[in-house]
Amino acid sequence: MQTVTRVVAPVRSQVQDLLKLMIFEGQLAPGDRLIERDLCQRFGVSRPLLREALRQLDAEGLVTSQPNGGVVVKMMTVEEATDVYAVRAFLEGGAARLTAQLGTDDAIEALRERTRAVERALGDSDPLALRRAKNAFYEALQESCGNPTLAEMLRIVHGRIHLLRTLTLNEPGRMAAAVAEIRAIFDAIEARDAEEAFRLSVRHIENAASAMRKAWRPSAGTTLEN
Repeated sequence: MQTVTRVVAPVRSQVQDLLKLMIFEGQLAPGDRLIERDLCQRFGVSRPLLREALRQLDAEGLVTSQPNGGVVVKMMTVEEATDVYAVRAFLEGGAARLTAQLGTDDAIEALRERTRAVERALGDSDPLALRRAKNAFYEALQESCGNPTLAEMLRIVHGRIHLLRTLTLNEPGRMAAAVAEIRAIFDAIEARDAEEAFRLSVRHIENAASAMRKAWRPSAGTTLEN
């Protein structure tokens, strides 16, 4: 059970982070309603504080307020999802290129360990571990690119990508293909081949976008349901 402490970070930030984690790991799916009373009891916080955290998540595009009141996890249209992947390809390709050019030996080693963790999770056939390992790889890539503004923009985009990840990883064969693509991106970065790292990163994201479109449920209309 998730709880918050009253040290280290402001309580509102802790609530925000816990809600993000629940969304990122699929505990809260697109369309799920966030019941304030239940969340206040779960986290042991006041309703005004919870609402502050929800407002921040709304600003980041992870939740949305309903016209009749209440908040739900955001459901994107296929057009919105396609746009998010296009932005991610541009930014993450740039991060891979910069890391290949400027990444320190320690940063490369951290990426190596994250790549191995992704491969282990695939070998263990553990979808949640794979989701976490992939997230950790992308976080390491953001941290190693040497451009804090780019890294911050990528974190925002990745927040929205989490709303789509269950859909893409459920596409047959996508999990293994994604892991192979991550290994190829790392190998290019380790070889300091900046243009190849950029190309492979962009292709990785284009393949994820393609898997998203293939897995889209026609019966869901224009909204995404995981």
